[in-house]
Amino acid sequence: MGEIGLSVLIALVALAVAVPVGHRVVAGVLPPDGDEPRHAAPGTAALGIAAAVVVAAVTAALHRHPGWLPAYLYLSVVGVWLAVADLRVHRLPDLLVLPSYPVLAALLGLAALVDGAPGRLLRVAIAGAACWLAFLALYRLPGAGLGRGDVKLVGLLGGALGWLGWPSVVFGMFAGVVLGGVAALVLLAARRARWHDRLAYGPFLLAGTLLAVLAGGG
Repeated sequence: MGEIGLSVLIALVALAVAVPVGHRVVAGVLPPDGDEPRHAAPGTAALGIAAAVVVAAVTAALHRHPGWLPAYLYLSVVGVWLAVADLRVHRLPDLLVLPSYPVLAALLGLAALVDGAPGRLLRVAIAGAACWLAFLALYRLPGAGLGRGDVKLVGLLGGALGWLGWPSVVFGMFAGVVLGGVAALVLLAARRARWHDRLAYGPFLLAGTLLAVLAGGG
């Protein structure tokens, strides 16, 4: 089986898990204050389409590196779930974020074995820690608009981008912040939000990471 065939097979396995499991996971995430979710949970078809689009894009970007795909498709699927959950209830559940650290580390370790590039793992760890510390500092600033879930998430995303290189780390984090800022301005201009409202930042951090993977994964 060639690289493309193997990449497609891995992508199909990821989707086979993402579609039936995703709806239950997202629907089970409730607001931290016990209120009703802001939006209804998306249907299985809608969630499946979203996951399929992201998985297809990442597979196309990384098809020359099938050893990397398990890690990045895992992050793609979980990222879709996290983005939808954050939009619904303004929450990035620890149940998804925290276990993803060891899972992603193990999958990138597998990629290092396949590629014979163990040195990349050090950069993964440094990038994840650096992004976590940077966003922790931002979180502590008054009016920053970040939540604790965003800080936990960004360490995971920084590590994933660290595998690709420092330019990907910088681009992904910068893109996420810019996308979040633009979204905030649009909501303010449309009077859909006020200055003191908290933005669901997770989807934009995830989108920035996706753009960095698509740009630097080849």
